[in-house]
Amino acid sequence: MENEIELKIMLKAENVETLADWFTQQNVLSQATDILGNTYFDTPEQFFAQQKMGLRVRNHNQKYEMTLKTKGEIVDGLHIRPEYNLPLESYQPDFKRLNSHFNLQIPQAEQIAQQLSPTFSTDFTRRKWLIGLNQSQIEVALDQGMIKNGFGEEAICELELELKSGSLTDILALLKQIPRQDGMWFSNLSKAQRGYLVGQAVKFKQQISKALESSSGEVLLQQLADYIRTVEQDLEVLGNFSQLSGLQLNSWTEAQQYLTSKTYFEENLAKIEQRLAKN
Repeated sequence: MENEIELKIMLKAENVETLADWFTQQNVLSQATDILGNTYFDTPEQFFAQQKMGLRVRNHNQKYEMTLKTKGEIVDGLHIRPEYNLPLESYQPDFKRLNSHFNLQIPQAEQIAQQLSPTFSTDFTRRKWLIGLNQSQIEVALDQGMIKNGFGEEAICELELELKSGSLTDILALLKQIPRQDGMWFSNLSKAQRGYLVGQAVKFKQQISKALESSSGEVLLQQLADYIRTVEQDLEVLGNFSQLSGLQLNSWTEAQQYLTSKTYFEENLAKIEQRLAKN
């Protein structure tokens, strides 16, 4: 078991090469480009989705690895969550073995294993740089590709900064140096969460309705922001966001522009800095 600690930033395509060029000029310890094929599995009742987990099998150069990502903690685009990795002989998942190997004690693991079927895929090219900063090593991954499920498809264009060793504050230090512009935003949505939602705006709205009943503060604000950036106009959600944030946003277009702006990115960066300073 590993604790994955990463920051996730969504990008518009026009920002990709500027950032790639900038990372190449840093203290790069190693770099590589990988083509990754990922299939996510779930039961007919969507056990993993309900538990806010993701079970995937990754194919990298005909080598297969199964990963279970658990809920963990996600705020302001900062993802801290346990994950469990196990090598496989083929693309077929072996959840029963993973449950036993890590002593996860998930009830009905054998039944879950028998019911698994492919739910969606995330296939992308990953450019990555291992960067040394102070006493830390930070892996920067720039992913471009597609998420596909039975309802539609959606582009992947995102940046992940993962702490491999050292201090979390060094991720923040690196982040504060990168070129910042419109079309960059922190997101609480993982690829797995997006995979369950592509082409299903009604399902996404149902999740938001539940969040409005059970969540509050910054967590709820980020969930609303992800929804506004993703779907078509919903004036009820816009009203909820405006009330919670204290901002007067007069239209869905204005809200989407603001939530993908350099200004909003920098506001969220300041929140992350304040949050880390308290820990």
